[in-house]
Amino acid sequence: MKADLARIKQYMAEIKRNSVELNQLIDENELTPNSIPMKAAKYIIIELAETMCNTIQHILAKEKGVAVSGYVDAVLKAYENGLISESLFKRLKPFFDFRNSLIHRYWTVDDRLLLENVRRGKHDFEDFMAEIESSLQADSGQT
Repeated sequence: MKADLARIKQYMAEIKRNSVELNQLIDENELTPNSIPMKAAKYIIIELAETMCNTIQHILAKEKGVAVSGYVDAVLKAYENGLISESLFKRLKPFFDFRNSLIHRYWTVDDRLLLENVRRGKHDFEDFMAEIESSLQADSGQT
């Protein structure tokens, strides 16, 4: 069975939209601890993680017959199955670990550490989209 390319395109549009919004918050320098923009950034991060995981899960299930059992497992299996590079995997694994902290222990998240990590990884989402698209093209035999 093949991945639903319309679905993947929808996921990619959502990742792009959220990435742009997060980068706007970073660039406007509005992210300060306990601020409303910081709370918005946390929600955007959760949405990014959800959509990236949905993308991985769909492709792995449809293209490779591989099931995943959570966010960190999804990014690991994306790497193991050639959807993303080792370099991107190493950058995204902490992001997905952090997503779990936001969801399950959001009141203990250090906003300053979050801001540092978001600034450092602000291009990882574009890299994710590029690598997924490249992987899909390679699997379909396109150049």
